[in-house]
Amino acid sequence: MGTNCAVYLVNFYLFTYEFDFINRLLKSNTCPVVLHRLSMVHRFVDDLLVPDFPDFENFMYLNQGSFGGGRYPKTSCELNCMSKGFSCNFLDLAVRQSPQGFSCDIFDKCSQPEYAGVEMIRMPHVHSNISITAKLGLSIVNFTGSCKLCSCKKFFVFQMVSLIVLLKVKGYPLKILLKRPIGLLNKEKFLFGTSAFGVFRTILLRVL
Repeated sequence: MGTNCAVYLVNFYLFTYEFDFINRLLKSNTCPVVLHRLSMVHRFVDDLLVPDFPDFENFMYLNQGSFGGGRYPKTSCELNCMSKGFSCNFLDLAVRQSPQGFSCDIFDKCSQPEYAGVEMIRMPHVHSNISITAKLGLSIVNFTGSCKLCSCKKFFVFQMVSLIVLLKVKGYPLKILLKRPIGLLNKEKFLFGTSAFGVFRTILLRVL
């Protein structure tokens, strides 16, 4: 990793084995349930998310005795399990499983206890030497990203309140901070099964 072509090479390399594995399963035509569960497996470069599929470990590696002949060559592609259970972090998502289904929240590695003593600049100060458009653009990116990544109102409201409080500390006027989110919420009309105005009102009550 670290070179311009690394991401493409990783995708081509891993996809070759994944494609062969799926083809073997399709030709055998014996386990449609497994194929359905595999459709829920997601990979981003070399990170895998395997939801609700504990048997995946049985055919992670190429082996004549494993189901479907296996998936990846262990000698050059050994997987490390970073998280296992009813909740895990995948890229910038915190994924949780419950009897009601899956839910997603934003995961920020910088908020973890091991990074508590590390000084990080998450947002530019209002008087920093970049354009105001660029500064406010960052808040819009975070707002729209949270809209798409958070699966429920509670998670979204928490992320928005945290962002607005952080920007207020950086010197941004509250009126300016709320102007663009209001416009975006008016376009959406509904968020998380309720009125966008109601969501905005909840955020407003917590930051005032």
